[in-house]
Amino acid sequence: MAKTSGKGKQRALIALLALALLTSALSCGETSISTDQPPRPPDAGGETASRTPRLALWLAKKDELVAHENAAYDLVMTSWFEPSEADAIRSRHPSTKLLAGLAHTWILEDPAWLEFLLTVANDGDRDGPLQITDDMYLMLDDNGDGTLDRKCAAPGWEGLYAMDPRHPGWRQLILAFYETVARQPQHDGVVVDMVDAYPFCEGAWSGGVPTPMDAAAWESAQDELLGLIRQRVPEGKWMLANAGHDFPKGSPFPRHLNGYLLENFLGEWGASLEEGLVSAQRALKTTQAPHLVVFAVDTDDTGEIDWARFRVGLAASLLMDNTYFAFDYGSRDHGGVENWWFPQYYELTLGNPLGPYTSAEGIYRRDFETGVVVIATGENARVQFDAPHTDVLTGETGLDFDIPRDDARILLKQ
Repeated sequence: MAKTSGKGKQRALIALLALALLTSALSCGETSISTDQPPRPPDAGGETASRTPRLALWLAKKDELVAHENAAYDLVMTSWFEPSEADAIRSRHPSTKLLAGLAHTWILEDPAWLEFLLTVANDGDRDGPLQITDDMYLMLDDNGDGTLDRKCAAPGWEGLYAMDPRHPGWRQLILAFYETVARQPQHDGVVVDMVDAYPFCEGAWSGGVPTPMDAAAWESAQDELLGLIRQRVPEGKWMLANAGHDFPKGSPFPRHLNGYLLENFLGEWGASLEEGLVSAQRALKTTQAPHLVVFAVDTDDTGEIDWARFRVGLAASLLMDNTYFAFDYGSRDHGGVENWWFPQYYELTLGNPLGPYTSAEGIYRRDFETGVVVIATGENARVQFDAPHTDVLTGETGLDFDIPRDDARILLKQ
């Protein structure tokens, strides 16, 4: 793996901030851990058609989702689901897949976060034998005297520290956490945040593994750890990861996964439309079935919706059959549902696709039984029909539609 650029470090920092927000998703009070119920295998379904948008919720705010009267997602990811929460979510949308987890190489030194991690890892006993020890942290030698001086943290984010993925004790703890998460019958699988994030720790080492870390060792250790997590996920359950901008070509990580999430898709540091579509195609060859990719679009932390970006992201997820669409503020506030549910877009019905998407001269298009999805990238585009169609955006009906550059339209037959 080549050394990560400054842009890569920025992407990784955003991913790190996303992990911190998992604290808002932790369950209050005691965590109910099942030890004897059989796993609930997800229904992957035999259909590949995107009859309606396939929606995902990243680092979900479960209370908002449960309280919402109409919001129904196909894939929901957060740290943990209580059985009652899972039942409430599935009562609205029975086929919803619920994935839970944290990260495998970073911890947040927040009491609630740590209590959750250790309680689950110890099968319900916060004070059990699996505990975090000082020699698990990746640390830096600031003055070159051979003594470790400080924990390696993400710049500008105090309290978020890298753990040594080579350390046997850390591996035992985080593997126990994921094994407990994976066997819960209400969970359809696990999610691993911040995979392949730049460690900010090149040259660091831990008290337990006194060999300095470099980029190759960071990749290799993560690869081994992901493989060990995969072994603990029951057959038929899914394993997804947050790939950030993208997994580079040749990355070993996808082979352990059923899919991955592209955070900040179309945003300041996220993958472009072309990169995202190429990544989704690559997922078909490099991940395990059902080969999922989540296009996670956000507001770049501005709080102001870029509707053109929203529409392009949603339309991109409809160009292919193995993709989901997620939308929220961004790393400062993932997973919101209140005021972020858009029925005019989410509840439309397109029917079965009539074929794969086509692209020519910067126009991406896919035709369905009852509508058409079009994205314009290079220049403004015009779409003409022989029969009337209605623009989902404006509600206008006609035979001709103009699509601005870097925008998209979903046009339904009348």
